Amino acid sequence: MGYDIVSLIPAFCAAFLGEGDFEDGGIVLRDQINVPAMNYSVSSLEEVDRYLEAVHEVQDQIPNQTYTNTVLATGCYVGEVIRRNGKKEYRWVNYADHFPKNPSLMPLFPEYLGTSAVLVAADGEVLVPFTKVIKFIENGSADSLHYFATGFTANSD
Repeated sequence: MGYDIVSLIPAFCAAFLGEGDFEDGGIVLRDQINVPAMNYSVSSLEEVDRYLEAVHEVQDQIPNQTYTNTVLATGCYVGEVIRRNGKKEYRWVNYADHFPKNPSLMPLFPEYLGTSAVLVAADGEVLVPFTKVIKFIENGSADSLHYFATGFTANSD
């Protein structure tokens, strides 16, 4: 992929919150996002789960660019919730800036939309919020983002 997703995280979060938009494709079911509840708290991810359940129901009808936008915008919001509330200090890193320097991880984290940017802790722990969004869209609520985040955050407010 080779895109600099990290520099666009604020714009993707703004798009998720309805404060910005994409040149092409938009976000699927944007009207289903409970924007007033999106305050970067761990509990706000329960609303993200509700939103993604609606997306899961229409996944086969989503145009490619809209799907990509939805994964990136939602994943950036989820990652920011974890980064801001994390038990550890996480930082966003683009795939191309992290995995070539850690080649033993490349078989575990192949390059694709879900790994285009990841959260990395000082101890080397890697979190993949975009992959988790993709899994929820594909599998439904069994892949809860709220549940995922509670394992890495200091509290579940």
